[in-house]
This record gives sequence, C-alpha cells and structure tokens, in this order.
Amino acid sequence: MRYVFKKFTWKNWLCVGLIFAFTLLQVFFTMQIVDTVKTFNDAIGEAAKTGNNQDIWRNGFWMIICAVCMCVAQVVIQFLASFNAARIATQLRDNFYKKVNKFALSDLAGFSTESLITRSTNDIQNIHTAFLYAFRTIFVAPITMVWSIIKLVRTASAPLTVSTAVWLVILIVVVIVLIVLVMPRFNRTQKLMDDLNTASRENLTGVRVVRAFNAEKYQEGKFEVVNEKYTKLMVFVGRAVALFTPFVMFVMMGLTLTLLWVTAYLINGQSVQVATETFKSANSFVMLASQIVMSFVLLITIMILWPRACVCANRIKEVMLHPESVQDPEVSKEFTEKGTIEFKNVGFAYPGSGKEAVSGVTFKVNQGETIAFIGATGSGKTTIINMIPRFADATSGEVFVDGVNVKEVSQEQLRNVIGYTPQRGFLFKGNIRENIAFSNPNLSLKQIQEAAKIAEADSFISAKSEQYESAVAQGGTNFSGGQKQRLCIARSVAKKPEILIFDDSFSALDYKTDKTVRANIKNQLPGTTRVIIAQRVGTIMDADQIVVLDKGQVVGLGKHQDLINDCAVYKEIALSQLSAEELGIKKGGK
Repeated sequence: MRYVFKKFTWKNWLCVGLIFAFTLLQVFFTMQIVDTVKTFNDAIGEAAKTGNNQDIWRNGFWMIICAVCMCVAQVVIQFLASFNAARIATQLRDNFYKKVNKFALSDLAGFSTESLITRSTNDIQNIHTAFLYAFRTIFVAPITMVWSIIKLVRTASAPLTVSTAVWLVILIVVVIVLIVLVMPRFNRTQKLMDDLNTASRENLTGVRVVRAFNAEKYQEGKFEVVNEKYTKLMVFVGRAVALFTPFVMFVMMGLTLTLLWVTAYLINGQSVQVATETFKSANSFVMLASQIVMSFVLLITIMILWPRACVCANRIKEVMLHPESVQDPEVSKEFTEKGTIEFKNVGFAYPGSGKEAVSGVTFKVNQGETIAFIGATGSGKTTIINMIPRFADATSGEVFVDGVNVKEVSQEQLRNVIGYTPQRGFLFKGNIRENIAFSNPNLSLKQIQEAAKIAEADSFISAKSEQYESAVAQGGTNFSGGQKQRLCIARSVAKKPEILIFDDSFSALDYKTDKTVRANIKNQLPGTTRVIIAQRVGTIMDADQIVVLDKGQVVGLGKHQDLINDCAVYKEIALSQLSAEELGIKKGGK
C-alpha cells in the first residue's frame, strides 16, 4: 500500500487535509450535542419547578444547530472521501493500463491475461473500497475516541470507567480472533479470482473446440473445482464477518445495561437530589461510551478491509515495477534510409531459456523488395519478425530498420513506418470503417475503400446493408476467418507504411485471393518493403529473397529456383505441396 501512497498528488493530499478539517468540525458538534443533553435535562427540571421554558428552547435550538452542522460536515466528508477514493482508483487504473501497453511479449508472458484483467478491475476496486471507508473513518474514529475518553476521565466515576473498559477489552479480543481467522484467507482470494477468470475465459474462447469434442461436462468440472474452492473461502470469510455485527450490538447493549446497573447501584440509598444528578451524569456517560464503541467499530471495519487492499496493492505493484525488457533510448536517432531491413548475426533467447530459439540470422532487404520466411512449425519464423517492430529485442546481434539500429530509435518512431498483420486476424469492437482506419481515424472514406480494394475486402463489405458502417463484434467473431484476415490486411495497407509485415496472414485465403491480394499490394504500393511468413510455397515463390529456417537456424537464403536446386529442406517442403512439374524440376534432375 506504500506504493499507492507514493502516487498521491497534491490534490489527493489537499482532499485529505479538508477531510481532517471537516472531521474536527463533525466531532466538535457531536460532542456539543452530548454536552447539551445534560444541560437540556437540567432545563427541563428547572422548568418543572419555575414554569420558565426559555432554557429549554435555547438548549433545544442549540442542539438543532449542532445537529445540522454535524450533518453538513459529514456530507462534505462523504463527498470528499468518494471523490478522492475514485480519483486514486482512476490514477491507478490509468497507470496500470499504460504500463501494460508498454510490455513486450516477453513481459506479458510473466503475467497471464486473466491475472492482468483481475488486477486492473477487481484488485483496484478493492483498493478503492478500502480508501473510501478509510477516508470516511480514519480521522473521525480516533478523534471521537480520544475526545470521548478525555471527557469520561473528567466527568465519570471509576466504576463506570472500569465497566466500559471491560466491554472494550472483550470487543478487542473478539476482533483479534476474527482478524487471525480471516486475514490469511484474503491472501488466497485474489489468486482464486485469477483461476476463476482463467477457467471462464478458456471456456468462452475455446467454445468451438469444447463443443466439437463434447467436452462441456469436462470443462464444467474444471470450473466447478475452482468455483467450489472460491465459494468455500468466501462463505467462511462472510460468516466470520457476519458474526461481527450482531456481536457489536451485543457489546453496545451489554455496555448500556452494565452502566445503568452500576448507576442504579451507586444511587441506591442516596438522596433524591444526589440520585438525580448521578443519573444525569450516567446518561451522558452512556452516550460517550457509545461513541467510543462505535469508533472502535469503524476502526475495525478498516482493519478488515485494509489487509485485503494491501494484498491487491502488492499485486498492482508487481506489474507497475516490473522492468520493461524493451525500452526507448534517451535520444532517438533519425532514419538514414527508407524501407530497408537488415539482420546482422541476430539471435534471440526467451526468458528463462538457456538456449537461443534462433541464432546467426543474417540478411538484408532493400526498399520495395519482398522477403519471405518458411520453415517447420517452431523453427523461429515469428520470433524473427517480432524483432523488427521490437515486440522483442534481439539477445545477440543487431537489427537495423531504415539504416538505424532499432534499439536506437523510439518504439513509436519505429512502428510508424511499419504495418503489421498478425496470423490470427483480430478486429476491435466498433464498425468496419473504424477498424480499417485504426492507425489514423481521420482517413477519408475513399482512402479506406482503396485499402479494402487492395485487400480484396471491398466486395463483401459493399454487400452488407450498412457497408463500411457495419458493426464488428469484439474479436471480429461475426466475420469468417478469411474476411477477418482481409480486413486486417486492409488495416495495415491503409497506414501506407514503408514496411509491411504479414505473419502467415494469407493462410485463410484461397489461392486465387491470396495471389490477387499480393499482386495488388505489389502493384499499388511499389515502394513498400514486404515481409511475409507463409506455410504455402505458392505464396512466396515470387519473393525476392526466401529465408528457409530449420530449428532456429537459417539453412537456405535466396530465390525460389535457387533454393529448389541448392536447399534440401526447401525442396522437401515444396515437393510436399506442389508437383515437380509445377516447381520446374525436370524428371531425373534438380
């Protein structure tokens, strides 16, 4: 929680100061009401003797003024507490979101998606709730308690003070037992919440696979196990906390009865005048004692909420203080070339791995050329292209874009010249126009249509009733795989970058559409450098350079026909997809 306090701005501390000031006013007027009760009772007795009601009206009017002022102060405190707690939660949520956006792929691997969602929502909400109650009570409870104790010491007798102390000790002991039982469970609650999110998200994301294998019962069983653990934990905590409220009422009533019984014992055998004065003092004492007990209750509420909030704050802190593996240089260099990519003996090892996933990668691509990567699954194709836009940094060697080492330019500057299309077409909730114009919301409809035509997406978009204003569900679930890929290609093309990266982005397209889209890009964006990962040889046959990968090593580099003749791995891949005649291999020769 110390991390959260460090993020307080002067506005947060100003709110805290105002809350403290209005708390003093609230307690002052509360104590004025307590003091006036005795005076009011005296005025009633005097009026009964003399018939003069002026003191009654004066004291009554003063009590009303104090009550109104106390309520106004309390309303202001509630408003300031709500504002400040909401402001803290907003700041945390914004900073958390910005931090996660800066994470490289290797950084994200250290936190599951479900955990990050839980931390940014449930954890921050728990911190917000704790601060809300804290700001409401952190000053009023101790100030009221101290003020009441001082007044008790000055006005009360020893028997009444001892009676109050006994009940407070009982309350404190029960609270300590409650905290010992409940607090360790709060540490497990957030982790179980992560597990619940994981189970739910996994089932929803893989719903087609689950249904295809009739695995609904299996998935339900996995969810029930986690849900049962979470439920048992929360039921235990809920029952323990639920016992606290009736116990507080028991202490309040027990304290009141004890004080009245002790008072009755003290006035037994006394004169009427002495008994009356003692009873009046006892009434004031009961009110003060009640204030002390209620202050304890308020503090205990914070004691219950705060440890859980501390657990949540530590989870937020883990993310916020996680070192970013990809960082911008202090001074960003300017590009010296345009549309060029060069790898110099590049290698990359994933965190925690003692061996590089790819190593010794060397090639150069000039502006307007096409370079393609092919190889078996896990050979390192995506790993290599991830180092171009700095989704991950090379652990050895150097990567150059436009003549400059990518580590010497800012990520924003680097990615401004790159258009990226992932293998798994992802669309954002909104409409088609917004998705294609994702890089620049100010693109005109004509520019958006041009990009869609290049990606061969204009035909199915125009067939829709709302065309480019047609709704897109989250993740693009209302489009087929091929349609999503074409929309993602259109999104990259609309940016008109110097470099276009396609991570197996043609896999859902038929051969004809695949060929047409690539031809459109080549003809209408002739100055754009193209980087393609593909599993189909037909997609990369016309590339200027083809990089053949096998187990993280470059085993072939050149044009299609050269590789057919000189690279056994490429020839094997090619023959598994196309006939010798289609590949131009003569019978009995190479």
